[in-house]
This record gives sequence, C-alpha cells and structure tokens, in this order.
Amino acid sequence: MDINELISKKLKGLRAENSYSLDDVANIIGLHRETVRRYENNPYIMSIDILLKILELYQVNVNVFFEEIYGKMPYINK
Repeated sequence: MDINELISKKLKGLRAENSYSLDDVANIIGLHRETVRRYENNPYIMSIDILLKILELYQVNVNVFFEEIYGKMPYINK
C-alpha cells in the first residue's frame, strides 16, 4: 500500500470514528461530497490546506497523523 492509499484509509477511519457523514465533512470543510469521497476511497492527491482542515475537524495533530501513516509502511520501519 502506498502513502496515498494509507492517507485515504486513515481519513475514512477518522470520519467513522467521529460519526460524521460525507455530507457533514463536505459542509464543514467547504467541499463537495464527491470530493471528500474521492479523498477517502482513492489515492487522490489533496492540497495540504485541505488535509489540515480535515485533521482540525477531527482534532488530530498533523505530526501524529503522519507518524501513524509512516508506521504502517514496512520499508520505513526497517
């Protein structure tokens, strides 16, 4: 799994943990529902500004987010 896929999977998990719908996130962040869905289901590259807004919504520190992502990449841990 590459970094974009890990980010997508993590974002989808955070949304579920916080009991938000795609529409909730889209409305709060100011995006279209389909854009949020793409971020969560495809290795779709987003701007850092959008990622930071989403992480702020979920109250997740960006450093912690990426530490968890990189921790799941086996070639980084060697």
